[in-house]
Amino acid sequence: MNTPAHDLGPFHPGAGTKAAKPAGKAADGDPEPDDNLALSGNHDSGKTQVLKRPQFNHTVKAVLWAAEESAQNWLELPAFAGLPADVLTRVTGVLAPQELAAGDVLMRQDETGDALYILERGTLRVTIADARGDIAMERSVEAPAIVGEMALVTGERRSATVTAAVPSRVLRMERPEFERLCREHPHTAVFLTCLVGERLLKNKGIRRVGKYQVVGRLGSGGVATVFEAIHPGLGHAVALKMLSHALVFDPSFAEHFGREGRLVAQLNHDNIVRVLDTEEAYGTRFIVMEKLSGDLLDHMIKRGDKLPWSQVRRILIEIAEALAYSHARGLVHRDIKPANVFMTEDKRVKLLDFGIAVEADMAMDDEGKVVGTPYYMSPEQILGHQLDGRSDLYSLGVLAYELCAHELPFVADTVQGVFAKQLTLNLPDPRDRDPDIPDDIVAFIRKCTAKDKAERYGSAAEAADSLRLAGDLSSGDSVELSALSITYLPSRRVQVQQILREATDKLRKLRGVHVFGSHEVEDRSAEETRPQAPGAKEPQA
Repeated sequence: MNTPAHDLGPFHPGAGTKAAKPAGKAADGDPEPDDNLALSGNHDSGKTQVLKRPQFNHTVKAVLWAAEESAQNWLELPAFAGLPADVLTRVTGVLAPQELAAGDVLMRQDETGDALYILERGTLRVTIADARGDIAMERSVEAPAIVGEMALVTGERRSATVTAAVPSRVLRMERPEFERLCREHPHTAVFLTCLVGERLLKNKGIRRVGKYQVVGRLGSGGVATVFEAIHPGLGHAVALKMLSHALVFDPSFAEHFGREGRLVAQLNHDNIVRVLDTEEAYGTRFIVMEKLSGDLLDHMIKRGDKLPWSQVRRILIEIAEALAYSHARGLVHRDIKPANVFMTEDKRVKLLDFGIAVEADMAMDDEGKVVGTPYYMSPEQILGHQLDGRSDLYSLGVLAYELCAHELPFVADTVQGVFAKQLTLNLPDPRDRDPDIPDDIVAFIRKCTAKDKAERYGSAAEAADSLRLAGDLSSGDSVELSALSITYLPSRRVQVQQILREATDKLRKLRGVHVFGSHEVEDRSAEETRPQAPGAKEPQA
């Protein structure tokens, strides 16, 4: 199988950073600070060893080695461990070292936060005072650790006072400098996403987004991290998608999200995940969606699941029906791929990520490596041309190929290599991988992936019809054909169109019923302005 490592989709369970080690155990009932306690740190003898410690007889050498080891250990903190090398390079470039003597105050409770600190060496003491000024909680944090991280995303007042318990060294990251870096290189902001994600999951941490109570993580990927949350008023579980801070710092995404976000929230289709609400918090946007039970189509393909051809047809039909619904409302998905198709426990399709995944996934890193979805992009999308629903159909054709062949049609080591193949090569014959693929599915793949969009299906509804009819005919049952001709006055055109659309939508939902043609009435407004000869007939649909 020649399948590259895709960018993770929004519901990949188990993906993401490692769980942080506890920063220290407070007594029951003690308050927990919101932003100043360590995101993670060493509080036991089992800290991660980045370097293999040699045996030194010379004390000075041993001390120097320990300092070097400690300096490397902070890169192993969960907030940094999963970051790409280019992001780590930029982040370390804005860190300013600061030496602390024992007793030096690093930050004070109730002061406005303007910087994050990485404890590289030493021990910090964290204290929280109550309303009377008495110490309500106190504990120590050892290197490596992060303190004050929420200052980068909220600028709120510090919830604790932090002092050096022993001579220590910290690395300071100021908010203005980091924001400048993120504006120049938006992908660097994934660092913030890691920080906020860990704080949302930390025991007695922030654990709240607006009115929603975070209870766990469902999955994570390059575009977003998805949490399970509870609506306190209604009491039911929802999926809370935290968009990557890299998207928020990308001006093009902010404009796109604002323009299409309201339309996406209005989508109401059985095969599209329902958006329930949105929240803004911790420097990014959260999308509240219905919580799904099942699995990603991407997971099923990677496991090598062999699906019955009837189920393959139904999956492709339901994706096409979801696209037909969204296209009719002016929304092109632009990121159709198995990682954006969720299969519920009752085997129904739920299409994910309308209008939010495309900007982050269609990208490459500094080395030009494929990191997103160029594997599924249509030629016109690669060339930056105007897109319509037929671009989604091309991506659906590639998805169908992968679903049947269990491998992608075009792979290469670089984005440019994938693009070159998408632009110049026809898809390989899927029957080279599986000779049992039915004729109608092969024809569907070929027509969807035509390089010239004029040669593809004219609409997603037409694409669904082609598979639906073939699936019913293959059962051997007899079929009947009915035709309808309507005569009407020009003044009734709008009403006729509306009734035909409603009837067509209802008929298409019936299993075993297929409607061919658009049933759209031709616009003859120009002819209406001309006087008609006596006895002339009214036009027909």
